[in-house]
Amino acid sequence: MKISHSEVIKFIKELENRKGILLRQERSNSTFIYQTEESKIVPTYSYEETRREVDALDEKIRRLRHALAVANCTVKVEGFGVTIGEALVMLAQLQNKAEILSEMAARQQKVQQSSFAGKMEITECNYDVKQAARDYEQLRLTINSLQVAIDRANLLNTVEVDL
Repeated sequence: MKISHSEVIKFIKELENRKGILLRQERSNSTFIYQTEESKIVPTYSYEETRREVDALDEKIRRLRHALAVANCTVKVEGFGVTIGEALVMLAQLQNKAEILSEMAARQQKVQQSSFAGKMEITECNYDVKQAARDYEQLRLTINSLQVAIDRANLLNTVEVDL
Protein backbone atom coordinates (compact mmCIF):
# COMPACT_ATOMS: atom_id res chain seq x y z
CA MET A 1 0.00 0.00 0.00
CA LYS A 2 1.23 3.52 -0.79
CA ILE A 3 1.04 6.10 1.98
CA SER A 4 2.57 9.54 2.43
CA HIS A 5 5.65 10.05 4.55
CA SER A 6 3.50 12.01 7.03
CA GLU A 7 1.14 9.07 7.35
CA VAL A 8 4.10 6.75 7.94
CA ILE A 9 5.39 9.04 10.70
CA LYS A 10 1.96 9.15 12.36
CA PHE A 11 1.53 5.39 12.02
CA ILE A 12 4.94 4.79 13.64
CA LYS A 13 3.92 7.02 16.56
CA GLU A 14 0.66 5.10 16.92
CA LEU A 15 2.46 1.74 16.91
CA GLU A 16 4.98 3.00 19.48
CA ASN A 17 2.09 4.23 21.63
CA ARG A 18 0.42 0.81 21.43
CA LYS A 19 3.71 -0.85 22.37
CA GLY A 20 4.11 1.52 25.34
CA ILE A 21 0.63 0.67 26.60
CA LEU A 22 1.31 -3.04 26.21
CA LEU A 23 4.60 -2.78 28.13
CA ARG A 24 2.97 -0.74 30.92
CA GLN A 25 0.23 -3.37 31.18
CA GLU A 26 2.90 -6.06 31.33
CA ARG A 27 4.73 -4.29 34.16
CA SER A 28 1.47 -3.95 36.02
CA ASN A 29 0.10 -7.48 35.42
CA SER A 30 3.17 -9.72 35.26
CA THR A 31 3.53 -9.84 39.03
CA PHE A 32 1.06 -9.69 41.88
CA ILE A 33 1.05 -9.65 45.64
CA TYR A 34 -1.18 -11.66 47.94
CA GLN A 35 -1.25 -12.71 51.57
CA THR A 36 -3.03 -16.05 51.46
CA GLU A 37 -3.91 -18.54 48.74
CA GLU A 38 -7.56 -17.76 49.33
CA SER A 39 -7.06 -14.02 48.73
CA LYS A 40 -4.92 -14.55 45.64
CA ILE A 41 -6.22 -12.68 42.58
CA VAL A 42 -4.15 -13.39 39.48
CA PRO A 43 -4.24 -10.62 36.89
CA THR A 44 -4.76 -11.57 33.25
CA TYR A 45 -1.33 -11.81 31.64
CA SER A 46 0.38 -14.07 29.13
CA TYR A 47 4.12 -13.85 28.80
CA GLU A 48 4.10 -15.60 25.40
CA GLU A 49 1.26 -13.50 23.96
CA THR A 50 2.80 -10.26 25.17
CA ARG A 51 6.17 -11.17 23.64
CA ARG A 52 4.45 -12.02 20.32
CA GLU A 53 2.56 -8.73 20.30
CA VAL A 54 5.66 -6.67 21.17
CA ASP A 55 7.72 -8.47 18.52
CA ALA A 56 5.00 -7.92 15.90
CA LEU A 57 4.82 -4.21 16.74
CA ASP A 58 8.63 -3.94 16.64
CA GLU A 59 8.70 -5.58 13.23
CA LYS A 60 6.10 -3.17 11.82
CA ILE A 61 7.89 -0.17 13.33
CA ARG A 62 11.22 -1.40 11.91
CA ARG A 63 9.78 -1.86 8.39
CA LEU A 64 8.12 1.56 8.44
CA ARG A 65 11.23 3.30 9.77
CA HIS A 66 13.32 1.61 7.08
CA ALA A 67 10.94 2.67 4.29
CA LEU A 68 10.99 6.22 5.63
CA ALA A 69 14.79 6.23 5.96
CA VAL A 70 15.19 5.10 2.34
CA ALA A 71 12.78 7.78 1.19
CA ASN A 72 14.55 10.42 3.28
CA CYS A 73 17.78 9.56 1.45
CA THR A 74 16.27 9.96 -2.00
CA VAL A 75 13.43 12.51 -1.95
CA LYS A 76 14.57 16.11 -2.51
CA VAL A 77 13.16 19.05 -0.59
CA GLU A 78 11.90 21.63 -3.05
CA GLY A 79 13.79 24.93 -3.01
CA PHE A 80 16.73 23.66 -1.00
CA GLY A 81 18.36 21.09 -3.28
CA VAL A 82 18.88 18.55 -0.51
CA THR A 83 17.20 15.30 0.48
CA ILE A 84 14.75 15.15 3.37
CA GLY A 85 17.43 13.48 5.49
CA GLU A 86 19.91 16.26 4.76
CA ALA A 87 17.21 18.86 5.35
CA LEU A 88 16.49 17.42 8.80
CA VAL A 89 20.19 17.69 9.70
CA MET A 90 20.30 21.20 8.21
CA LEU A 91 17.23 22.17 10.24
CA ALA A 92 18.90 21.09 13.49
CA GLN A 93 22.07 22.99 12.55
CA LEU A 94 20.11 26.15 11.69
CA GLN A 95 18.14 25.94 14.94
CA ASN A 96 21.39 25.70 16.92
CA LYS A 97 22.76 28.69 15.01
CA ALA A 98 19.53 30.62 15.66
CA GLU A 99 19.84 29.99 19.39
CA ILE A 100 23.34 31.51 19.37
CA LEU A 101 22.27 34.49 17.24
CA SER A 102 19.22 35.06 19.44
CA GLU A 103 21.46 35.49 22.48
CA MET A 104 23.85 37.73 20.57
CA ALA A 105 21.00 39.86 19.20
CA ALA A 106 19.49 40.30 22.68
CA ARG A 107 22.59 42.01 24.05
CA GLN A 108 23.14 45.73 24.25
CA GLN A 109 26.02 47.13 22.20
CA LYS A 110 27.54 48.80 25.28
CA VAL A 111 26.65 48.40 28.95
CA GLN A 112 28.00 50.26 31.97
CA GLN A 113 27.81 48.70 35.43
CA SER A 114 29.66 48.81 38.70
CA SER A 115 31.92 45.93 39.59
CA PHE A 116 31.97 44.01 42.85
CA ALA A 117 34.72 46.34 44.04
CA GLY A 118 32.54 49.38 43.26
CA LYS A 119 34.46 50.45 40.17
CA MET A 120 32.67 51.30 36.92
CA GLU A 121 33.02 48.64 34.21
CA ILE A 122 31.96 48.85 30.60
CA THR A 123 31.02 45.75 28.64
CA GLU A 124 31.01 46.28 24.90
CA CYS A 125 30.21 43.85 22.11
CA ASN A 126 32.91 43.64 19.46
CA TYR A 127 30.28 42.95 16.79
CA ASP A 128 27.25 44.86 15.54
CA VAL A 129 24.28 43.78 17.68
CA LYS A 130 21.84 45.17 15.11
CA GLN A 131 23.46 43.04 12.39
CA ALA A 132 23.16 39.97 14.63
CA ALA A 133 19.45 40.80 15.07
CA ARG A 134 18.98 41.12 11.28
CA ASP A 135 20.85 37.85 10.71
CA TYR A 136 18.73 36.15 13.36
CA GLU A 137 15.48 37.31 11.73
CA GLN A 138 16.67 36.16 8.30
CA LEU A 139 17.69 32.82 9.75
CA ARG A 140 14.24 32.38 11.37
CA LEU A 141 12.64 32.96 7.95
CA THR A 142 14.95 30.35 6.41
CA ILE A 143 14.13 27.87 9.20
CA ASN A 144 10.41 28.42 8.67
CA SER A 145 10.76 27.95 4.90
CA LEU A 146 12.78 24.77 5.41
CA GLN A 147 10.24 23.37 7.87
CA VAL A 148 7.41 24.05 5.40
CA ALA A 149 9.39 22.47 2.56
CA ILE A 150 10.07 19.35 4.65
CA ASP A 151 6.39 19.16 5.64
CA ARG A 152 5.37 19.55 1.98
CA ALA A 153 7.77 16.79 0.89
CA ASN A 154 6.42 14.51 3.62
CA LEU A 155 2.83 15.19 2.55
CA LEU A 156 3.31 14.90 -1.21
CA ASN A 157 5.64 11.91 -1.43
CA THR A 158 4.60 8.33 -0.80
CA VAL A 159 6.31 5.10 0.10
CA GLU A 160 5.24 1.54 -0.53
CA VAL A 161 4.68 -0.32 2.71
CA ASP A 162 3.43 -3.80 3.44
CA LEU A 163 1.38 -3.79 6.60
